[in-house]
Amino acid sequence: MKSTKCIVPLCCLALWLVGVFPAVGHAAVKEIIAEGNYSMGDGETPATAEERALLDAKRTALEEAGTYVQSYSATQKYQLTADEVQVVAAGIMEVSVLEKKRTLEGNAIHFWVKIRAVITTDNIESMAGKLKSMSMAEDYQKLQQDYAQSQQELADLKRQIGQANNETEKQQLQNRIAQNENEFQANLRFELGDQKMAGHQYDEAIAAYTEAIALNSQFGQAYLRRGIAFFYKDKYRSALQDFDAALNLDGHLTLAYFEKGQVYERMGYRRRAIEAYRDFLARATPDQQEYIAIAKRNLRRLEETDEAINLFTAWLYGPDMPYRPGGPSDRWHSGGRERRSGRY
Repeated sequence: MKSTKCIVPLCCLALWLVGVFPAVGHAAVKEIIAEGNYSMGDGETPATAEERALLDAKRTALEEAGTYVQSYSATQKYQLTADEVQVVAAGIMEVSVLEKKRTLEGNAIHFWVKIRAVITTDNIESMAGKLKSMSMAEDYQKLQQDYAQSQQELADLKRQIGQANNETEKQQLQNRIAQNENEFQANLRFELGDQKMAGHQYDEAIAAYTEAIALNSQFGQAYLRRGIAFFYKDKYRSALQDFDAALNLDGHLTLAYFEKGQVYERMGYRRRAIEAYRDFLARATPDQQEYIAIAKRNLRRLEETDEAINLFTAWLYGPDMPYRPGGPSDRWHSGGRERRSGRY
């Protein structure tokens, strides 16, 4: 498609910007109408087929919303990547279903849905700030990859089921389609959980991640995110259980070690926090520079505290006092409350 140049007088451009993006303190509301479609095949359930049609409509709306968020962010000098723009747009988009219907087309049931998506500019800044302290952009990118892979797998299964030679083969393919649906539904719940986390709705986030885990028990990332939500709710034991579950399912979820360090610090278990941060730094990936910097800073402070407390403990109890997790050489308090550290 050929590009065209349009020269606009500066005064007109300024007036246009004021009209589209009002001054700070005066929120603008953008309304988007979008439609989605999906044809259900053998082995699929109507509920999931309808969800896929709704997701198709949301993705159409998200394209326009993302363009709007990107333009607004540029005027406010927010530094957002393409993935972060999409996460912000999805997080602030309020969707309502205007109309939906099912029609029979040949041997398939066709689902159609029409939605209204509304975004408000005063939510963009707060959402953009939260992204910098969470791994939601990475979650979003992974979800998009999983969704594309799921769609390709489903298309292959639907083609194979039409070519099945017997009922046994057909049933096996239907079972795989059912598994595909569960994973699709789990990803939807996970995405909802991330949106609730960004809005500080931690109970709702925990509920969404729990539903994702119920649908896909191998969803390590959902355990990790639920653990972070438990941490925000001061449910430290539950958080640690989820971080361990995430690592057992997927050893590449190295952020779980970092989060364990955060929890142990909050609980006052200094040496366990040191061990967790060391585990994280030994396994961290190059794209985790923000977490690496925090872990190094916290680890340095903890090690300095550890040395000072060891000297004091040796003076108070003698040099041969054995280390006991949670004992006087492992816990410390500040004003009767455990220290708070890092990005929380």
